[in-house]
Amino acid sequence: MAELIAEKLEREKDEILNELDEVYRVIMNYARRYRLPKEVHIRFARKKVRDILYKIAREEGIQYRGKEIQVLKQVPRRVREQRMDYRFLATYLNKKKYSI
Repeated sequence: MAELIAEKLEREKDEILNELDEVYRVIMNYARRYRLPKEVHIRFARKKVRDILYKIAREEGIQYRGKEIQVLKQVPRRVREQRMDYRFLATYLNKKKYSI
């Protein structure tokens, strides 16, 4: 992963290794059942590098061995719960064609 990130950010691999706090694979039953690749979770040491990577992934996309990689933000549990509380309202407004 460090090589891939270093290539996208146009930096040296050693420099990127200093920016990565934790990198680990997550085995999920869903992935096992449908023969999908394992998820890779990355925790960055600095917020700035993470935000730059999100921006690049959104604008250009990131590919590895010819396949597109999905880069997803980690949303805190508190925020997810708050969104769930207002999901009914968002659904109603979407049906009425109001923009949120």
